[in-house]
Amino acid sequence: MKHLNNFYNHAELPWVKLTWSKLYGNSQTPPQARSPVGSFWWKEVLKLFGEYRKLTECTPNQGTSDLFWSGNWSPTPLKDRYPQLFSFSRKPRCSIRFFIDHEMEANFRLPLSTQAGGQLGELANSELNRAWDENVSDIWKLHGNNTFFSSKKVYKALSQSTEEASPLFSWLWSSNNLGKHKFFFWLLLRDRLSTRNLLRIKKYASGRL
Repeated sequence: MKHLNNFYNHAELPWVKLTWSKLYGNSQTPPQARSPVGSFWWKEVLKLFGEYRKLTECTPNQGTSDLFWSGNWSPTPLKDRYPQLFSFSRKPRCSIRFFIDHEMEANFRLPLSTQAGGQLGELANSELNRAWDENVSDIWKLHGNNTFFSSKKVYKALSQSTEEASPLFSWLWSSNNLGKHKFFFWLLLRDRLSTRNLLRIKKYASGRL
């Protein structure tokens, strides 16, 4: 998650600059909407984008890192707010920058219907009526205008559940046992011990154990 946050915020890191310039020099489609490219490491990192997107919101400037129609830079995805207009789109997975830089003929199948034309006017007066700066990177931040990204905040957001935890866990961590004993019993309660069956399921076990 931190790697994704650094990447989408164009952090001053060599690997971030290299990845953007080498793999995503074309700003027509954002990275998350393309077929996975790059090293196996980067492909694995990019798989987490779905979870990252749920926790963050994008403030576009360049407009190269988020989708125009289905991105989270708008409170409601534009394809849901303007469904008739979206049905005429030529590039449903285009970046914000691509949409802004191109004329009507490149973005839509013309002629538009009366309803779609009305939605286009509404779109131009609301979402597109703002300042765009090609020299400033898009800003991705956690919901609630929180610009500081930390593992603790992400873990807390991802681990939220409506299910009540077993009181055994509270008893376990508040007990006076050694840390390694607590961890062992935590694994036991979560069914995470590497037993013969689990190893077999994970294809780590062969023959006798």
